[in-house]
Amino acid sequence: MTGHSTIVIVSVYLPSPKPLLWSDLRALLGLGDAVILFGDFNCKKPRWGCAVMDENGEKLDRLQDRLEFEIVAPSTATYFPHNDTYRTSTLDIALTKGVALNLNSIEPLHKLLSDHRPVLLKMVPPDGGRPVSTVKITDWKRVSTAFEKIDTPPLNSIRDDINTIEQIEHAIGALTSHVRTVVEKCEREVPASSNRRKFLPDILELIRAKNAALRRASACPTPEYRSRARALQRK
Repeated sequence: MTGHSTIVIVSVYLPSPKPLLWSDLRALLGLGDAVILFGDFNCKKPRWGCAVMDENGEKLDRLQDRLEFEIVAPSTATYFPHNDTYRTSTLDIALTKGVALNLNSIEPLHKLLSDHRPVLLKMVPPDGGRPVSTVKITDWKRVSTAFEKIDTPPLNSIRDDINTIEQIEHAIGALTSHVRTVVEKCEREVPASSNRRKFLPDILELIRAKNAALRRASACPTPEYRSRARALQRK
């Protein structure tokens, strides 16, 4: 996508009753700087439209702050069991991390007879549709390691005994090309607006605590949870 770093999109299916594993989520979310996990997670929680909560749903909710991802779910059910005595549920959701796009819509498509409706997710560039600006970040440790390798074709093309202007110009060109190639291989593009990692650790911890408190107060609005959420919002 123009103006955005590479987005890794992963199709997910977690069969019931297999448990949701923290290690699996961490591995999938670590596949790139911008990742979308999309599919049937079989995780139930009223927060994203399920009538009941199960262990996987509670675990996914807890892991959101720990792994720093967002949960995107349709406003209507995605699972319609053929047995009418069973409840409909929202099992097909998306997890996003590092994606500098705005949610346009996410909705089930009621055009097929499958008990799991296909879900369409639309995301658009922010700022009125303008492309997302990016910046390049260089991993200088990788650059330093790469420069330790001197047995490379560009460097081998430089003569040990340089006597003429042409040989000097060739050596300068070969060395410049080698440096440019190494640096480019150690660069990656990230959204220019992704400044969250620049926050101090205590600020990041406060943000995670606020988000967790708000979710608890929303799911279970007891006086204790609501008071805790209000107290954190004042900080």
